[in-house]
Amino acid sequence: MLDNARYKRSRELKAWLDQPGCRLRLIYLPSHAPDLNLTERFWHFFERQVLFNKSYETFALFKQVFDQFLERLHEHEADLATLITNRFHLIRHPKTGIPSA
Repeated sequence: MLDNARYKRSRELKAWLDQPGCRLRLIYLPSHAPDLNLTERFWHFFERQVLFNKSYETFALFKQVFDQFLERLHEHEADLATLITNRFHLIRHPKTGIPSA
């Protein structure tokens, strides 16, 4: 599953995927769907933990807090496990019963 970045739709990638025997099928996420992008979910979690209603006097202080967050990421393991998961319902997938939007 990919976002819609231009380089992920290049002619070179399409040609590679169209080769005989290629078993990969790309599924592009809808535009403006950050809830489906795991990186965006992680970034949102980071923002809530480090940035929400906080300001930092200097960039050095912000960097220090950022580094501490990453060093202590294991402390957030349970919260992240609920946010960063691959359990998605695919629209128009016959087994989900979810109609197309």
